[in-house]
Amino acid sequence: MAEHVLKVCILTPPGRGAVAVARVWGPGALPAVDAAFRPLRGEGLASTPPNRPRFGRLGAGMGDEVVAVVLEGDPPGVEVQCHGGSAAIAMVVAGLQEQGCRLVEPAEFLSASEPSSFRAAAWEDLAKATTLRTAEILLEQAQGALDRAMAAIEANPTESRRRLEDLIERAGVGLRLVSGWRVVIAGRPNAGKSRLLNALAGYDRAIVAATPGTTRDAVTVRTAFDGWPVELVDTAGVREAEDPVERSGVERALRERSRADLTLLLLDRSRPLEEDDRRPPSGPALIVASKADLPAAWEPAEVFGGRVPFVVVSAQTGEGLDELAEAVARLLVPGPPPPGVGVPFRPEHLERLLAMRSP
Repeated sequence: MAEHVLKVCILTPPGRGAVAVARVWGPGALPAVDAAFRPLRGEGLASTPPNRPRFGRLGAGMGDEVVAVVLEGDPPGVEVQCHGGSAAIAMVVAGLQEQGCRLVEPAEFLSASEPSSFRAAAWEDLAKATTLRTAEILLEQAQGALDRAMAAIEANPTESRRRLEDLIERAGVGLRLVSGWRVVIAGRPNAGKSRLLNALAGYDRAIVAATPGTTRDAVTVRTAFDGWPVELVDTAGVREAEDPVERSGVERALRERSRADLTLLLLDRSRPLEEDDRRPPSGPALIVASKADLPAAWEPAEVFGGRVPFVVVSAQTGEGLDELAEAVARLLVPGPPPPGVGVPFRPEHLERLLAMRSP
């Protein structure tokens, strides 16, 4: 038996923003919003043609200034655009609840409105995208790119293996569109890790001091490189430590490196290298020769040659930071998906593809 319930959900991401969008649907959606909506001028919302914006107020007291749009459908739904602050959203939702609307999560609206689970999931994840680049990829999936890719595999068995492998490879990017990548800044004490974190973040996130061992815990900041979301992690300098708190920080630093997608291994170019510094790092890593504004004690090209990628930077002057950002993006995403292609973006999508590949 079908559930005939009026529902409202907030389609925009949580948190403060300029505008929030509420969607009301279900039998009686238009009369319910019409009863709560107070037009700035003219007749009520029920007499308004579809897709024509109406200005007015909604909510207790003066209410919030909103734009209401009747949406075509059978029965018609209504979109309400209000201010993006939490108080304004709560006021509008309360006004709609007084007319019998039940507040639900966006996923419930998407699953009801989208015939494809891929599209519904993409609309849901689109609200969580933190960069324009990832939002564009998710929007393409919401518009059917992944559906079309899956249909092409089923329609052409001859080409299905190649297309299947392409999709599985793109999942490496797709699964990070919302969560992003984790990049750890590592190195010895006083190599310039915290100063580099601040320079890349654009503000003083970590404490910078000349005293070795200042950083004890992992300090994180969210940023982006070439449109790819990244969580940067500044870790304690790795050395033999007698102080139990510093030793705990060193152990934490080693754990962070073990689960990083990429390690930026800082080596102070103004001081002679130790023997361990000359060994290529294990795991995905980029050598960052820091303090380029000071006289150089060694040259990375002579030490590492072509064995390990490296960049020379100065967090103090900004030298090399653009090259560092480009190198990080290139190492994290060596092959960005072309525009318009299908990109699996959830673990269950990858699981389904791997099951299709199995004999």
